[in-house]
Amino acid sequence: MAINPTVGTRTSVTVTGLSTLANITYVAGTAVTHNTNKPVDHIYEVNVATTNAVAGNKQCKVFIQASLDGTNFTSGPTSGTTTTDEPDLIFLGVVPMNTSTTTHSQVFSIGQKLGFIPHTSKIVIFNDVGVALTSGTVFYSEISIP
Repeated sequence: MAINPTVGTRTSVTVTGLSTLANITYVAGTAVTHNTNKPVDHIYEVNVATTNAVAGNKQCKVFIQASLDGTNFTSGPTSGTTTTDEPDLIFLGVVPMNTSTTTHSQVFSIGQKLGFIPHTSKIVIFNDVGVALTSGTVFYSEISIP
């Protein structure tokens, strides 16, 4: 018997400053609680763009911070430009940005990365495009088994 998971409502995550994020800078979204509906997975969708000529590593790195209680999160940078503690963040993947003036999008699964769904998570994005972003949005959806 095949399991047919249901993708829940696409919901916006507030990530203040993402749409103008400077190069080599972190920004974190607001906390998203997964404990209410107890989904089997949770996916984040990240959409970023720049109208400037891309340079450098041409990517945005995407991380999460997990929390087992909704208050205490795993460590790592959530703002600023200091990369010293970046290895503390949980790496989800990258959004490649080889061209400008195009919105680049990727979807990331927390369950696939962690093997479980934490009580709460925060998405963290690091601009490694070589220039400032000129737009950016983040959404999430819960995956459940009907």
